[in-house]
Amino acid sequence: MDAYELYGLGREEYDKGNYSAAIGYFERSNLVDEHYKTYEMLFRCWKILGEREKAKACIERAYELNPYNDKTAFEYAEFHAEAGDKETARAVLKKLIERNPTYKKAAQYLTGSELQ
Repeated sequence: MDAYELYGLGREEYDKGNYSAAIGYFERSNLVDEHYKTYEMLFRCWKILGEREKAKACIERAYELNPYNDKTAFEYAEFHAEAGDKETARAVLKKLIERNPTYKKAAQYLTGSELQ
C-alpha cells in the first residue's frame, strides 16, 4: 500500500472515532512517505487520547515540515498557548496573520484572553 492509501484508511478510522487504529495507519503512512498532514492527524489523535507529549512531537513535526499551512500553524500555536508557551503562540500567530490577514480565527485567538 502507498502512503496515500494508508492515510485514507487512517482518516476512515479517525472519522469513526477509532483513534488507536487511525494512529497505526498514519504511522505506517509516514514510514512510506512522511507528510505534514499525516503528522497533523497524528497530533489530533494523540491529543484526543490525552497523550500530550506524543501530540506535541507530532504537531511540531507537522509545523516543521510545512510552517506555511495556516491550519497547521494555528494548531501549533494553539497547542503552545494551551501548554503555557504564550510567546511562541503569539509569534506563530503573528506570522500567520502577516501571511494571511483573512484568517480571522488566528486574529481572534491572538487578541483573545488566551494569550493576554
